Amino acid sequence: MGISFERFGSWVGQIATSAATNEDPDPAFREFHQIIRLRPKDPESYYKRGLAYVKAEKNKQAVLDFDEAIQLKLDYAQAYLQRGIARTQLKNYPEAVRDFDQVILLRPSEAEAYWRRALAYVEYGQDQQALRDADRAIQIKPNDPNAHLARGLAKVNLGDYEKAIEDLSRAIGVAPSFAEAYYKRGAVNGFILRNYESAIQDFDQAIRIQPKAAKFYITRGNAFLHLRQYEAALRDSNQAVSLQPTDPEMYLARAMIHRKMHKAESAIRDFDKAIALQPDFAEAFSRRGEAYSSQLKQYDRAIQDLSRAIELRPDLIEAYFERGNAYQRQEKYQAALPDYFQVIQRDPDFPGGYQERGQAYLKLGQPDRALWDFNHVLQIRSHDPYSYLDRGRVYLELKDFDKAIRDFDEAIQFKPHFAEAFYQRALVHLQQNNQDSAEADLDAAEKLAKGSYPGQKPLKMEKTELIERIFQARDQLHKCLRPMSR
Repeated sequence: MGISFERFGSWVGQIATSAATNEDPDPAFREFHQIIRLRPKDPESYYKRGLAYVKAEKNKQAVLDFDEAIQLKLDYAQAYLQRGIARTQLKNYPEAVRDFDQVILLRPSEAEAYWRRALAYVEYGQDQQALRDADRAIQIKPNDPNAHLARGLAKVNLGDYEKAIEDLSRAIGVAPSFAEAYYKRGAVNGFILRNYESAIQDFDQAIRIQPKAAKFYITRGNAFLHLRQYEAALRDSNQAVSLQPTDPEMYLARAMIHRKMHKAESAIRDFDKAIALQPDFAEAFSRRGEAYSSQLKQYDRAIQDLSRAIELRPDLIEAYFERGNAYQRQEKYQAALPDYFQVIQRDPDFPGGYQERGQAYLKLGQPDRALWDFNHVLQIRSHDPYSYLDRGRVYLELKDFDKAIRDFDEAIQFKPHFAEAFYQRALVHLQQNNQDSAEADLDAAEKLAKGSYPGQKPLKMEKTELIERIFQARDQLHKCLRPMSR
């Protein structure tokens, strides 16, 4: 059945109205607007303006223009392709996949449609489909570096890191100036394989090729951070901020470096800036709250920030965890428990939730519940000295001295310079009247706490809270020894 003239006229009017509402005031687009006013039924005019919008990173407006182009020409493969690209940039991956589907339907041998669909699949976890698409793109065009990149990323998500590195290296071999491939290979080397030196070499290459890409500096800065090269990390982060001064993520990244450098006030200023640029930036509120709590001891402000983060993102596990920690630091152990329950409920494999809840139970005088939590931590993380220390403290409180000793032994085995474990084991020996063993452990604990143990760098020469506890235990030991010396 044909379309009536009246309906056709109305439809053209809708296109013209849409064209007007999609006019960006930027003078750079003025010529495109004029052409569309003159040719409101020309799909090519909308397509060209859409391309200009994509180039200017105005992807929402680009999508609207590609919509119009496709309405006017239903088999417009390039418009589907470019709309898919714009939707990928907007993180609307399922819609992007549908656009690439249409391109492949219209052009079954279009390699770009396959590797772009593969990248969209990678972004929302459809890795097997991504792998199939990348394989097809390589079959069609063996020397397409983007296809090898897409296959490498799919293999990363599937846990096949060695093969992923091979694909990313092939992408670089085919296109030696492919900065994104160096960047992705560096990310795999650094943040999955923990080979930070190799990662930095890749980020160096990416920056050499694209010196104005802020994300390369941020990621190289993170690699420097893991190597504890804080000044280098800060230089990279400063460069990223100078390149993208209105991007809140840049300030968040620099704030985290300031925190590692124990520059809490500088970190707070960067968190403030990130939140000013993006008032609903939940992660920035969470990280700022953590800094207020753990570094500045401003617990009420911390709890306020962390509560705001949870309000903005109820699924932000780290905010519940840090709010629970802030309550613990205020000695509000009962208030901390619901937050740790939230952490455990949302991520049952995260040991920190059980560990901190166990600490709260211990402070509340509920050692049986604490023991259950610490047992669970050790099921997840069986070689963690801190978990053995925590469980040993529970056994000490329960006066199960043999099990306490075994746990402190394990803690020391996994961390030979663990002053707190020597101290806690000394307390068990005191309870068992093993004065010689107690004195030997207190001596070791004191040397370690002062940083004067052989092979250990001097770190803390001043009296610390642990050293005070060691002195108190030594006084108790001396009181036990006095009657024996008479």
